[in-house]
Amino acid sequence: MSVPVDIDKYQSWLALDEDQLIEEHVPDKTIVRICRLRALYTYWCRFPSKSPREVIEYAMLQFRVQESEAYDDMHILKVIVGNLQESSKKFWRWRINQMIEEDRARAKRDGDHRSVAAMQKNLIKNNLTDKEDTPEMAFDKIVPLQIEPTDDPTVIGIKRIPNLRDKVKKMIRKYDAEYADFTEIPADDDGDTETVL
Repeated sequence: MSVPVDIDKYQSWLALDEDQLIEEHVPDKTIVRICRLRALYTYWCRFPSKSPREVIEYAMLQFRVQESEAYDDMHILKVIVGNLQESSKKFWRWRINQMIEEDRARAKRDGDHRSVAAMQKNLIKNNLTDKEDTPEMAFDKIVPLQIEPTDDPTVIGIKRIPNLRDKVKKMIRKYDAEYADFTEIPADDDGDTETVL
């Protein structure tokens, strides 16, 4: 079973060099793990198409760690830096823009004006500049519903029962064991007593 770690501390330690980690009195075993996490992150950035399982196998082979520890490292890495395979739309928009710009520069250099115009259309389409921006929701202007507790049933459409509280008190007196008359029957052979109301 893996030992729980303080993700916030690991996140702050990832940016520190080994001397700073020693100054922070980070245990040697944790420093080794932080260096391993950095190496795994670098490897994953170099090969972003690698699956988490492949990164885990790399960790086991490269750092001679058990499978459970490699899985824990992968979990910590995903929590701190995110899953590289779940790239955001912003990243892909930027990447597509880069590719279109490269193609546009090549087409412009070759004098292919039709391709340049097509690239411009693709840039506009990719960046959604031909569409209105979605209005931001004014969440700060939403007034929460004020709920006031009440014992008036008419607010939900039920007719009020006259003298309801008195009727409830009478029922409690009538059916409550405290007010009931009872006779205790002597114990039988089993030693149990019975109460008759």
